[in-house]
Amino acid sequence: MDARPSGLLKRHLPLILSIGLALLGGGLVLGWGIAGVLVGEPPVGDGVDPETYGVDLSDLRIDRAALEASGRPRDFLLAYESPQTMPGGEVQAWNSAHARKWQKEVVSGDRVIGVEIGGESRAYPLFIVDAHEVVLDELGGVPIVLARSPLLDEVMVFERRLDDAPIDPGVSGLLDDLAQVMHDGEESTSLISAHDGRFIAGPKAGAKLRSVPGVSVVPWRDWLREHPETTVVRREPESMRRYRRISYNRYLDGEDWIIPPRREPGDATGLDSRDRVVSVIDDDGRLSAVLPIGELRQAAVDDRVELDVASGRLLLQLVAGDEDVMIVDHDGHITRPGFWIGVWSRDPEGAGAALARGRARLQRR
Repeated sequence: MDARPSGLLKRHLPLILSIGLALLGGGLVLGWGIAGVLVGEPPVGDGVDPETYGVDLSDLRIDRAALEASGRPRDFLLAYESPQTMPGGEVQAWNSAHARKWQKEVVSGDRVIGVEIGGESRAYPLFIVDAHEVVLDELGGVPIVLARSPLLDEVMVFERRLDDAPIDPGVSGLLDDLAQVMHDGEESTSLISAHDGRFIAGPKAGAKLRSVPGVSVVPWRDWLREHPETTVVRREPESMRRYRRISYNRYLDGEDWIIPPRREPGDATGLDSRDRVVSVIDDDGRLSAVLPIGELRQAAVDDRVELDVASGRLLLQLVAGDEDVMIVDHDGHITRPGFWIGVWSRDPEGAGAALARGRARLQRR
C-alpha cells in the first residue's frame, strides 16, 4: 500500500492540522476549567472571548481588534516571584558538576535578559522567563517586573509600582497585537500591555508603569563578559517539567505564526514582519527611533554603533553571529528588542516615521 498522503489529503492537511490544534487548545482550556471546578476556583477567561476575562473593557485604550484571547485563561502561567539567584562566576563550576543537560543552569549560548539598576546587574535566562512570561523581582533596591512577549520576541522591564503603591502583575491570558497583557493582581482588575507598560483597561486605564532603561537580550557568555559581577536567576524547583516542555526556539527561527497577526506591513519599508529591530523610546513613551538590527550590523565599527538619539548617547554592542544587541550605554533611553511587526501593527504611520529617523541617524554617523 502506498503510505504517501493522497492529493486530497495534501490539499487539506493545513486545515486538518489547524483543526487539531484548535481541538487541543480547547481541550487544554476545558481541562483547566474542570480542574478549577473540582478545587472550587473556576478559571477566569474561556480562552476565546476577551469579555470573559473579568475586566471592564468599556474604556479600552487600544483598538478592540488588537485585543484577543491567547487560548488560555488568566494565570495559566504563574509569575515567578522573588527568583533564586547565584553569582554568575559560579555557573560554570555548577554546570561541570551536573552532567545532565536538564540539571544545568544557564549555558554560554543561552539567551538572557540582562538588567542593571543602581550598579547591580542580573541575568534572567529566557528559557526560564518563557515558562512564566512574568517575573517579579527586586534589583538595586527597585521592585521590578519582567514582561516577556514570546510571540514577538519582545522584552520590557518596568518598575513594579504605580503612584508609589506596589503592584504584583500576573499573566492575564490576553494579547495586545500579540504582545502579552498582564493583569495588575487587584480584585477590580486592570490590564497592562507588556509592549509599553500602559494600563489599557479597568479602573487604572490611562496610567503607565515606569520603564527600566538599558535592558539587553544577549547570549549569556556576552552578558557575563561585560558584567563579571552579575548574578543569574536559577530555575524555580516546582517548574522543572515546564522548563523542559516550553521552548520558542523553533518558532523564533521559523516563518510561521502560532497566532497570526491581525495585519502585516507591505514591502514599502524593506523590512519583513519578523525582522528584528531595537525601538528607542523617549521619556513620554513615544517612539524616538527604530533601528533594524541588520542595518546596525552594517553600520557597526568593531561590532559597536554609537548614536545620538533624542539629545542623548546610545552605545550598542553587536553580538557576533546573532541577531541580538547589548545596550552598553543608554543615557536613560528606553530600548525594546523585538519583531518589526510588534512596532508596526500598533501605529503603522508612527512606526514608519520612527524607522526613517533611525535610518537617518545611522547614515549621519
